[in-house]
Amino acid sequence: MARSNMGSGAPTMIIPNGTQIRVDPHGQLSIRTPGNLVIQNSGSYANLESVSGSIRIEPNVQVEAVNVRCADTCYVQGSLTAWQVVAKSLHLDGEAEAHILMQQTDSMEVGRQARLVGNFHSEKELFLLFSRFARQVRSLPFAFGEEERRRAVLEPTVGESASSPEIIEDEDDSVLEQETIVEGTSSVEELPEDLFFAYVLLERESERSTHGPTVRRLLAELINLLRDRDLETLRHTHRTLFGRFKDPSEDLEKAQRLVQAYFESEREAVSP
Repeated sequence: MARSNMGSGAPTMIIPNGTQIRVDPHGQLSIRTPGNLVIQNSGSYANLESVSGSIRIEPNVQVEAVNVRCADTCYVQGSLTAWQVVAKSLHLDGEAEAHILMQQTDSMEVGRQARLVGNFHSEKELFLLFSRFARQVRSLPFAFGEEERRRAVLEPTVGESASSPEIIEDEDDSVLEQETIVEGTSSVEELPEDLFFAYVLLERESERSTHGPTVRRLLAELINLLRDRDLETLRHTHRTLFGRFKDPSEDLEKAQRLVQAYFESEREAVSP
């Protein structure tokens, strides 16, 4: 644009050399810039990255991003919601709000009126915590499907239950079932950390409806070995079982690495 055609009162946008701006298949914008990045307008992003500088979110600006990464400071005066923030330091000023699931920073400064939610160090730490409170998470209202909502509405009161032998029997059965689930869960929680995390990933993988019967059988076999804590059988069969998955998902690959890492570390501990 010729200099004479530029409106003197219009704001100017400068895109430094080396800046990369992309749009992913979901329509989310990604910005990678060599220097400082200042965001003055609310928006949703896939990735925000400053290679050698800082990222600043100004007051009254609401930003959602999957990943935020900068070499120096992530400075928030408005609102930030992110899956992961990687920076030298995180600074929340004034009435800033940050909802960050995973955070990797050397230092952090939060103002008196600012608010920080989240702050897990890694994905593994996140899954371990939520898996231990799986029943509480499932009990949240948004987790109910239509069938569960109808069952909750139609569920009899305490007085009605006491007058109906059939309902009492059903309730006893459910209590027994819950006790069995609790007992099985406590057994799984006694697994070493790497194997427990692998179990959580395999359970999540088994809930996907796209798998065929062969994959479901392999997943069930691995899950049962972990649930039963049959580590000796798992030691001799995990390579074969994982090797039978064609085009494994990211969760399956992570589970395989965790199981292998556990047995390799165990072997190193035993060897002189």
